[in-house]
Amino acid sequence: MAERAAKALEEARRRAHLNYFLALDEELPQRAEALERLRGRGRLFGLIVAVKDNVDVAGLPTTNGAPYAKSTPSETAPVVKALEAEGALVIGKTNMHELALGATNINPHFGPTRNPHDPSRITGGSSGGSAGAVAAGIADAAIGTDTGGSVRIPASLCGVVGYKPSYGLFSLEGVRPLAPTLDHIGFFTRTVAEMARLVSALTPVRPQPPKRFRFAVVKGVGEPDEYVDRAFWSAVSVLERAGGERDEVEVAEAPAFSSARVAILLAEAAEVHWEDLRRHGGEMGRDVASLLRAGASLPAPAYIRALEVRRRALAYFNSLFKRYDVLVTPTTAVAAPRIEEANSLSIRPKLLAYTELFNLTGHPAISVPAPAPSLPVGLQLASNDDEKLLSIALAYELNRGQ
Repeated sequence: MAERAAKALEEARRRAHLNYFLALDEELPQRAEALERLRGRGRLFGLIVAVKDNVDVAGLPTTNGAPYAKSTPSETAPVVKALEAEGALVIGKTNMHELALGATNINPHFGPTRNPHDPSRITGGSSGGSAGAVAAGIADAAIGTDTGGSVRIPASLCGVVGYKPSYGLFSLEGVRPLAPTLDHIGFFTRTVAEMARLVSALTPVRPQPPKRFRFAVVKGVGEPDEYVDRAFWSAVSVLERAGGERDEVEVAEAPAFSSARVAILLAEAAEVHWEDLRRHGGEMGRDVASLLRAGASLPAPAYIRALEVRRRALAYFNSLFKRYDVLVTPTTAVAAPRIEEANSLSIRPKLLAYTELFNLTGHPAISVPAPAPSLPVGLQLASNDDEKLLSIALAYELNRGQ
């Protein structure tokens, strides 16, 4: 185990040009050796885990993607403690979009994270370093956070599995907040089977692939480009082979739901980061500072109306989940853009349109790799039940190679 830990550190250094880590635990081999001597090794014994740098790990710095926010915590976040209690080892803290307020992971302070499939392209964000570390084979799993798609977007662009559990299933203690109404912990693995193992070690969820299920393709939300659309419908065919009965639903209120999610995000992020904006606004990336200023100027009635729309969205999707086991969409409308193109105003909605719906409602959602010839594409599945969601994702994975 110590040798494997040392190799993971070596691989992280060898891939330093991809810019996934802001801090590494240089004592990882020694901690692995100590773990091997224990009798009770845990259900995740030896799992190498990367942790997004807005989640506290005692003794390692937390920056939240910004030098002005740096501190070194004395306590470890409960979600990390739970993994460590089952024998997982933290390799280090991963690069992220500044303050987790963005979907590209182009960080003006620490540089962009680079896609392992093509380093000229983005990983997506804001948990891009975590997704990249798993996709590149440095870590077995990783922790991220997801407020509008920040786990599922980079999972899709990097070709790994990204799971956003139900709102509140995992504690956010020890995690830097962005928008508490929308914030979720999330996880990355290379396969759904590995995700099921991780989640089963931490919760009562026990996924088992079903023989039959009903799913609906969600229409009226985003506009995927041709490359993504082909991969998506190939993935839909896999779901049908796995036992899925397909239907289609049109979400007429998708624009209103999107606007509500943005209003809640901006208002709450401005409140959370008011002091950062006041004291460090001049140091912030232009995108982050602009979003926080927009949130600070948002009228209170707009925020209250957005919360009302959120309740309406929750009721609407709950009604769909009485008819369907899962809803499916592409995870993003485009594959990974080039770094120099990613700050275009047209890119943000193409990354967020599908994922943000299920931050608004709090329903669990997962991105799994869709069949694609070159750059990765993600298939998003959402449900009202974590076990059901992971079970159907497992069925998809078992049939994908057939």
